[in-house]
Amino acid sequence: AKKKLAVIQAIPTGNNARADKRYEDAAGALLANLFYPHLDFAAEQSRTDSGVLIRDLIFYNGRSLDFLTDIYDLYGSRQIVFEFKNVRTLEREHVNQLNRYLNDEFGRFGVLVTRTPAQRSIQRNLVDLWSGQRRAIIVLTDADLAQMVALFESRQRLPIEVLKRAYIDFTRSIPS
Repeated sequence: AKKKLAVIQAIPTGNNARADKRYEDAAGALLANLFYPHLDFAAEQSRTDSGVLIRDLIFYNGRSLDFLTDIYDLYGSRQIVFEFKNVRTLEREHVNQLNRYLNDEFGRFGVLVTRTPAQRSIQRNLVDLWSGQRRAIIVLTDADLAQMVALFESRQRLPIEVLKRAYIDFTRSIPS
């Protein structure tokens, strides 16, 4: 897992020399490894959104943990969509692309995997989506991936607990 993380961290942001594709492949493989058996790799899917090819990783939610049962019960997420953005700064359109994909088939919970934390305006946008549509989009960063690898290597906790923590942080930011 440490080697996969080092590969991810060495990839530059953007799409030069297919860096975006390399990031998606490397981060997707790492997450499939870290989340197993709690989230099982379901499918890699490509779609076109406004002329842009979008690649997603979709995990089957077997509800093997209380957190995953909550995601299933609250958001109808039998499957969980992960979208990868190899960008320095998340933009509203990145959020909108994933939001349009959340539906009855996948539920209303999705994860954006990107390089750096979402800036305040994007965090507000995510809260607005929850307020208006009861959709939860969680952001995981390179730092989160590094923490997951450290937990995986130490075997002290499950790597998926980093996703749970990101979700809990998100729920604390939404109006009650």
